[in-house]
Amino acid sequence: MFRHEHVATDSRLPDWHELLATFGGHRGEQPGDHPLLRSARTLAELHHDRLDQPARAAEIDCRRSELIATIDGWMNTQPRRSYCAHRIPPIALGGVVDRMAACHAHADHLLHSSTDISEERVHIAWHRLAALADDWSDLVAGVPPSERLHTSRDPGRCRCTR
Repeated sequence: MFRHEHVATDSRLPDWHELLATFGGHRGEQPGDHPLLRSARTLAELHHDRLDQPARAAEIDCRRSELIATIDGWMNTQPRRSYCAHRIPPIALGGVVDRMAACHAHADHLLHSSTDISEERVHIAWHRLAALADDWSDLVAGVPPSERLHTSRDPGRCRCTR
């Protein structure tokens, strides 16, 4: 999935803006895009498919698992980042990206299917995604877990695809 020539030249992680643009279908297919964005875009598409075609859930979940493993495998080939300076084990970013993609698909689905976009559930879905984006920013910046706000814990966790 990840091309070795591109992996070697771009080991920085995309920021939350890039991820959300990717989940919305605006990034992740161009040759110069970060390799993680290609998998992130596919994860978002799979989450949309899962919402639209629940009968294909098992097939979709298998593909998601493959992409999560691909992202994690790519991370293992990259130089250790600042989280290692804090003696923190490497983070399984594939699962984090998948959770963000799921929350984006859920929020987008609610936005486009609700008769009243001011409904609390629409607001909550987008708030959950914003909390995950905050967590992603901390993760990319190398903020140690003990110093993170953990905004996406339980109430902010997106459970829309399980």
